Amino acid sequence: MQNILQFKKFGFTLAEVLITLGVIGVVAALTLPSVVANYQKQKTVSFVKKFYNEINNAIKLSVAENGDVDLWMQPARDNSYQENLEFVKNYILPYIKYDHYENCEQERVCIYLPYGLFMYRVDGNGGDITFFVNRKIEYQPKNYFAFQFNKKNTDQNLDGKGIVEPYSFAWDGNYLSLKNAVWGGCNENATDARLAYCTKWIQMNNWEIPKDYPWKRIN
Repeated sequence: MQNILQFKKFGFTLAEVLITLGVIGVVAALTLPSVVANYQKQKTVSFVKKFYNEINNAIKLSVAENGDVDLWMQPARDNSYQENLEFVKNYILPYIKYDHYENCEQERVCIYLPYGLFMYRVDGNGGDITFFVNRKIEYQPKNYFAFQFNKKNTDQNLDGKGIVEPYSFAWDGNYLSLKNAVWGGCNENATDARLAYCTKWIQMNNWEIPKDYPWKRIN
């Protein structure tokens, strides 16, 4: 009874207070998922940028000790797992902080970092590097980020700079194609190399997840 009188004293009835609390609860329920998703996106991008910076710094340190990158990858061919392992042990692992490595997919080497893992292999066109945010090999747009390393090809997007850049093989240079392309596009319906351009799209969006990015899990 005393509590009810206090509510009336300040001009509010108990019913009004309960209604207000209910409205606050509904608003929180509607906005909380968006807040959580935005936090997850920012956290994910921070890990992708961290990897991008660390792997490129490792390459620069390795070049200072081991010479030009082109000398590391001769002759151009598809490497076996053992060859890929020897490559990362000689040219990458001494210059980056990691937990352990293993043979994870066919000829690919997986290197586990404190905040994710990256998968490495060399084929006839150069190096392919895939970064997974949660240390699990899941090909989902919120977890899988493709990069290329010292690519050798007539494709104008593969300039062989000897640095790691977001994957852009066969990209036509059109910004919208990063999302919509049938080959490599960052969309659920891409027929081959699906999601390969997602990292490039994020980079070109000033290292932010685009509003129409396919963040939810895809089949």
